[in-house]
Amino acid sequence: MMTLFERLLQGPWLYRLARIMILAYGKSALGLRIIDAHKVPRKGGVVVASNHITAWDPPLLGASTPREVNFMAKKELFERPWLRLLLRGLHAFPVDRERSDRTAIKSALRRLERGSAIGIFVQGTRSAGDAEALDGAAFLAQRAGVPLLPAAIWREGRNFRVRFGDPFTPCGRTRNDIRSTTDELMKSIKALMLS
Repeated sequence: MMTLFERLLQGPWLYRLARIMILAYGKSALGLRIIDAHKVPRKGGVVVASNHITAWDPPLLGASTPREVNFMAKKELFERPWLRLLLRGLHAFPVDRERSDRTAIKSALRRLERGSAIGIFVQGTRSAGDAEALDGAAFLAQRAGVPLLPAAIWREGRNFRVRFGDPFTPCGRTRNDIRSTTDELMKSIKALMLS
């Protein structure tokens, strides 16, 4: 049973306040520049799929997206009670990266069916290089019948950049189709950083 404090943290105010604060800090201290945010679908389920280079990526990507994003976050972050409360208040949910986490998959699919945006870092963890992309984002979008939205995060000197690409809907139902969609997604993300 949730306490009054837990219920207060679950309200929309925490996400909105965090977004305002992160945008202000990101623009003033981190040189954040957001490009093509108009490409983000304003309603309906969507999987926002991005590369992941620093610990700043989740808050910066979330704040840069002009709608609430529910991020999958590694389960270890939910072990501390205060951090678990904060993450849940920011609509994040845990995923076990060591195995195929059916609970996280079901939670993501339910959220997509309700019209939420799900945020996923395609390589599963921080990677400055060309770590192999995982198929989770493509699988969720294909299963839920929602678009994939490529997003790229990179640095120009000390300044952060976030750019959104054109959303596209995965086609096909096989493992090969999902793998092809992941490859297409990664090409899109890389192209966003170069353009």
